[in-house]
Amino acid sequence: PMLSNWQNYEAWQEAGGLDATARATRLWKKALEDHVEPAMDISVREALEAYVAKRKEAIGQGEP
Repeated sequence: PMLSNWQNYEAWQEAGGLDATARATRLWKKALEDHVEPAMDISVREALEAYVAKRKEAIGQGEP
């Protein structure tokens, strides 16, 4: 989605006058709200979760 605003100043103000940060925030919140987790085969999910658990153990408890 386009982040820049090509309106003239008056039209921009009438539309709410959102700066780039506010527009970006609105866009990422909408994208997160609309996100649908893709389907994953249960065996793939279990293998992935086992891998992540193994790596967390190898890395150590202090890491995310």
